[in-house]
Amino acid sequence: MIGTDINQVQLTSLSHIKGQDKVVDVLNVNLAAYFNSRQNGSGANFGPALLVGPSGTGKSLVAKAVHSELANLDLIEANSEMLTVGELTSMLIQATDETTIFLDEAQSLDSKVQHVLLTALSEKKLFTPKKNNKGCYEIPLANFTLLLASTHEYQIQDALRNRMRIYARFDYYSDNDLIGIVKQRADALKWQYESEDVLRVIAERSKQTPRIALNRNLQMAWNVCSSDNRAIITLSDVIRAFELLDIDEMGLDTLERSYLKELSKNKTMKLNVISSKIGLPRQTICSVIEPYLLRHDLIEKVGSDRCITDKGKSHIE
Repeated sequence: MIGTDINQVQLTSLSHIKGQDKVVDVLNVNLAAYFNSRQNGSGANFGPALLVGPSGTGKSLVAKAVHSELANLDLIEANSEMLTVGELTSMLIQATDETTIFLDEAQSLDSKVQHVLLTALSEKKLFTPKKNNKGCYEIPLANFTLLLASTHEYQIQDALRNRMRIYARFDYYSDNDLIGIVKQRADALKWQYESEDVLRVIAERSKQTPRIALNRNLQMAWNVCSSDNRAIITLSDVIRAFELLDIDEMGLDTLERSYLKELSKNKTMKLNVISSKIGLPRQTICSVIEPYLLRHDLIEKVGSDRCITDKGKSHIE
């Protein structure tokens, strides 16, 4: 059966992960040590583990693969930004020795939530006050597995961050790794493509991140293909997909090109001026627009001043 949605395929093993070789090695070593300890009769736990790296580089995917490798029965997932003390407490009480708790965007955890989590890791207990604040109830906790993912690990409190026993750092992907990832997913979904050029163009316009390569680029290419009731993605389908998405050969979208065009009109510009010109908040520009442009030497910045490079000017001409 041919798939229709990019997320119909889930990876269940670290052996399926392409790229991030160091991350996979770190996790495999710790998994092997964990299973050997269990066979020897010790009560060792896996982790806790902190997966760190840019958005879209596969931290959540790897966390779920680790859960599968551990063969735990239950996976409890939460986005840290909205997690309350009550919700975390409920998770911890429900957890068993066969539970994986995965908290994404851990840098967004409230300080009180971080304190509860730290206590749960260090004491394997929860402490809740009795009536009239006369002492505390102690609630013992199971040996659950904790996985945290973060784009900004140093925004996590030092005490909690330093409690992590496994530290896996993700990086951006090479085009070759992305080609392999796109091919793997297309093959799993039984999406045919006319040549390797289809995979290459999808990868090259993905800003070195699998999430963009798969969820945006490959999915849109398939949608263009299937809209004509065809089953083989052609290079023309890919080009049409990027025309519809308004994505250029470097993977830049309309806003990013608008940013470069505004910069090209001046020697330097202040961040707040650019923000007003293109109608985006300063924080969005700093965290979403600029990182890729800086990595590829399209812009330079000093403090609040931004300027376009010769490479950046050449790209928008």
